[in-house]
Amino acid sequence: MNSITHNRNGRLFLFGFLYFVQGAMLAYVLVFNNLYLRAFGATAAQLSLLNGLLVVPFILKIGIGLLSDRYGLQRKLPFFHHGHRVPYIALGLLMINMGAFAAGFVPPVTMYPLFLVTALFIAFGLAFYDTTADGLAIDVTPAKEYNLIQGAMVIGRSCGVILLAAIYGRLINLFGWQIIFWIITGLTLLPHLLLWRIREPKQRAPTHAFDWDALRNLWRPQIGRLTLYAIIYSVSVYGANAIVTLFTNEGLGGTLVQVGDVAALGSVGMLLGGITGTTLARRLSIWQQGMITVMIVSVALLLIAFTATLSNIVFIIVLWGFCLASAELVYVTLAMKTTDRRMGAGQFAIFMAISNVGTGIGQATTTGLIDTIEFHWIFASLALLNLLALPLLMAMRANDEPPVTAVSQLPISH
Repeated sequence: MNSITHNRNGRLFLFGFLYFVQGAMLAYVLVFNNLYLRAFGATAAQLSLLNGLLVVPFILKIGIGLLSDRYGLQRKLPFFHHGHRVPYIALGLLMINMGAFAAGFVPPVTMYPLFLVTALFIAFGLAFYDTTADGLAIDVTPAKEYNLIQGAMVIGRSCGVILLAAIYGRLINLFGWQIIFWIITGLTLLPHLLLWRIREPKQRAPTHAFDWDALRNLWRPQIGRLTLYAIIYSVSVYGANAIVTLFTNEGLGGTLVQVGDVAALGSVGMLLGGITGTTLARRLSIWQQGMITVMIVSVALLLIAFTATLSNIVFIIVLWGFCLASAELVYVTLAMKTTDRRMGAGQFAIFMAISNVGTGIGQATTTGLIDTIEFHWIFASLALLNLLALPLLMAMRANDEPPVTAVSQLPISH
């Protein structure tokens, strides 16, 4: 049987579906997790600690990426499959599955330390799943399809959030919070149906072979600029995104159903942003897309800060979702463009870990401030901070470097 990764449509479907399942999980994590803890009496400090710690596994993706680059994981358990990357993806799914099942039995505030450990276990599983799926994408995707694959990932994840965010709010009202953990437990079994259809080569191509020399490519001025850009973009965008649902619930007085609907509409915006970004890639350079995106993100943050009400939040949140997907697509495309395939998962994980540092700082800071500073001042401050990304994009564009030889000369069978 041919591998699903041997043709473009197969690759698009595979990575779109893998990220659809991730989106279904993120529909809870990004939309309802803070509300879940608040419903049981959690303080802003407890939210801040949780949101800050949840980013740690994604910073440690560097180690996970290097591990999967260097060592193939042979099948040891029934769901681990064969290959170099795929068993790691299966391991991550198994960790999420077990963690989500256990989380349904742990009171989030009265047993806060245990809930924290359970949440971190799930986060580590997601980090394994996400890192090695990215590594597989780099392994099997021709360079000219990078933007298409990243677009499929953004669109798949957005569809997952769209379909589940609105459903979750209604299910919580009908059956209580635990139903969400059972759904996530079931959903994380589905990707195994596709993992069985992946056939990785027994021997990795020389241009894919792990080589510590690939780390030398990281000591370039362009990487420093990309690092600063990653931190500024992620603090601004994900710091804001961490409190959008809290703002809708506590700042505007929305119900859980309204919060779920708002999140679903935000994901509609993400879907539109992913489609638009993928389409515009044929006409605009990544630098042009990046600069336009920075300006739109700041405008959207100012609109949330000073004009948002329950009656108009629908339109503003669609715009915000559009901005979120566009900003992420710009960054991951730049990161993928810069990655050396000799250390594909490892280098890409390094770039993702850098942005996750910013995400952790942003999420911990904004959720920690909600009891002391009004929401609109937090959003306005993030809008100004985000504008600092413009000169960095201009500098990277002026000093754009060609891809490393290992990438540009890599032959890939379709």
